[in-house]
Amino acid sequence: MSGPELLHPASKGDVVEAVRGAAADRRRLLVAGGRRHIDKGNPAEIDAELWTTQLDAIVAYEPAEMVAVVEAGVRLAELDAALAEGGQEWPHDAPPDATVGGTIAAGALSPRMLRHGHLRDTVLEVELVTGDGRFVRGGGRTVKNVTGYDLPRVLYGSLGTLGVLVQVALKLRPLPKARRTVIAETVEPIALGTALLDGVPLPVSVLAEPARVRVRLEGWPGELDEQTARVREVLASSGADGNVIDGDPSFPSERPWNEAPIVAEVAVAPSRVPELVPGAGTVWAAPLGTGLLWAGLQDAEELAALRERVAAAGGIAPVVRGPGGLGEGPVAAPQVHRRLKNAFDPQAILAPGRGWGGW
Repeated sequence: MSGPELLHPASKGDVVEAVRGAAADRRRLLVAGGRRHIDKGNPAEIDAELWTTQLDAIVAYEPAEMVAVVEAGVRLAELDAALAEGGQEWPHDAPPDATVGGTIAAGALSPRMLRHGHLRDTVLEVELVTGDGRFVRGGGRTVKNVTGYDLPRVLYGSLGTLGVLVQVALKLRPLPKARRTVIAETVEPIALGTALLDGVPLPVSVLAEPARVRVRLEGWPGELDEQTARVREVLASSGADGNVIDGDPSFPSERPWNEAPIVAEVAVAPSRVPELVPGAGTVWAAPLGTGLLWAGLQDAEELAALRERVAAAGGIAPVVRGPGGLGEGPVAAPQVHRRLKNAFDPQAILAPGRGWGGW
């Protein structure tokens, strides 16, 4: 029994040709990059996979502009290395073998978003090939140049159902001069994490887990020393102690929830996160103040129970690893989703049914 056909274009023109051919034949395509986010989305029947990994050029990078223009198949490890030479980063926190386009299409979320903001806001410009083979550019490399629809935001998290991303322009940030993680063991991680969130100025992340809290600090060395002193004061007032790790490049350095058969990414109002912890399984992580919670679950029964709690809290819980799809959460403005799908992919050949609302 043979699997889906493989399309592996080497240029933007090849992508246009491949998509137009698929549209003419009504072949359904799944766009794939590094396959690190391939589990996210509803199951979709496909005839072929279109890999973007040969679109791997860093087109332009001028550190003084703090903008990088890269093709969608560039691996994050390669991008990180190039940007580090200029003393900058794209704050993605995704696996190093993931691609830029896959990270954007999956709507990946960072545990450092408390300080650095939503990764979606760093995508300045996109170039894509629509489901009927049109080449489209949207956004702009400077804010002053942006006119018309905000295509970068439309494409972020679209799961490859609206077009094939072929190139993007990314807004960068300076690499911090120093990094530090303070780890405190506790039997009350939400309470301690909340106290740290309230008591420490500008942490990059306060990550609560079942038996510990990890506080991420980034910036100038003197700034980190002052923040660390505040962390110790809060810990002391709670009867806890902290282990300081300096210079660890990635955060978090380990993600035990990703070892579970199913990982759900919960998004709710930040104030509703504590009530979801009891149903989040034995391995979970919540970057406090962001409304996110990653839950490592053992089976579909645990997923269903968690989603019931999340729905009551007004949130969503798509699966990002393992089976389970996006779930039955509310879809905002479904008529807008349908119109976008019809406009960008009129013959519905791009992973039909994979996206929110079944489009």
